[in-house]
Amino acid sequence: MSFFTIFAIILTGLVALFSVQNSQPVKVTFLQWYFEGSLVIVLLLTFVAGLVTAYLFSIPSRFRKKRELTECRHRLRELEGKGKERKEPTAPPNL
Repeated sequence: MSFFTIFAIILTGLVALFSVQNSQPVKVTFLQWYFEGSLVIVLLLTFVAGLVTAYLFSIPSRFRKKRELTECRHRLRELEGKGKERKEPTAPPNL
């Protein structure tokens, strides 16, 4: 497993543990909207909102890297094709 996968698993476990230990009811207000529920639900929803936000911010760089990879593969095929077209000079036989 990669370092980031292990880190994500540990972070998720810590958030879940923190949420379970803080289960008292809370009221969250945003403009005219409000929500009453346990702190566990509020924390988990906040955590999921953070994950979604991070994913959405990563989309442009993923597309950019995918396009660069496609361009590099295309360029590599062109260079391999030119290498096959060119014949290497043969060395004279050693007598």
